[in-house]
Amino acid sequence: MDRKLKQKLDQYTVPGHSEKALEETIYRARELTAWISRTGDERMTMGQFFFDQCRFVRPHTWLLKAGLALLMAVWLPGSITGSEIWFWTVVSLAGPLLCLINANDLGGFFQPGIIEIQMTAKYSLRHAFLARLTLFGVIDAIVIGAVSAVMTACGTATAWQVLLYSTVPYLLMCTGCMVIFQKVREESTLFCCAAWAVLLAGGLLASQSMGWQIYDAETASAWLLAGAAAMAVAVWQTAKLIKYMGGNVDEINIGTIV
Repeated sequence: MDRKLKQKLDQYTVPGHSEKALEETIYRARELTAWISRTGDERMTMGQFFFDQCRFVRPHTWLLKAGLALLMAVWLPGSITGSEIWFWTVVSLAGPLLCLINANDLGGFFQPGIIEIQMTAKYSLRHAFLARLTLFGVIDAIVIGAVSAVMTACGTATAWQVLLYSTVPYLLMCTGCMVIFQKVREESTLFCCAAWAVLLAGGLLASQSMGWQIYDAETASAWLLAGAAAMAVAVWQTAKLIKYMGGNVDEINIGTIV
């Protein structure tokens, strides 16, 4: 086997040193260096990076958000008119569902191998996650605000009720997702987020089945306190998650976020 390999290797000859080829290599290297110096300021800015996240969001995410907004603004006011309590229950359930749609898309940041993409990018996973999270927050605020405006214009409900009863469960759902992203393995994040959403929905439905009047004006202060607490914990958990996200200078576990 070694003799046959030696015979094959003897068939190849190494070309001699070429001064012209060396000069051409140096010339092309100088051209490349000059091009990099000219285009260095043309790299994507942070603002461009933020708005560019829109095209990386999965199309069905936008469709689900639009569909939920239409159901809340068009279908709900005309379908659940006999029971005010169940009307507000459905409004409250929309918050966790809206946040669950976000979790389905944000879970992609926690998949193995994502760090290899980050190593070649100007902005880290931390920047991408923050940009996507902010984008979803703005979109969801617009959706909830638009639904409350439509319901108020139709005389179905007042704006503060829609905002309060949908935002507080949304914040509770967001808090749970941030904790899940930190504690759960990447392949189980969506399942655990869905389980948390079911748990929240079950709590709201159980409260109505037991006859608790949680949508009265007297309970508005309790809703506000719960919303403030959920907001504080959500910010805390989000900051904690971002601190330990995978990156060049952070702890890395099998090429993903820890």
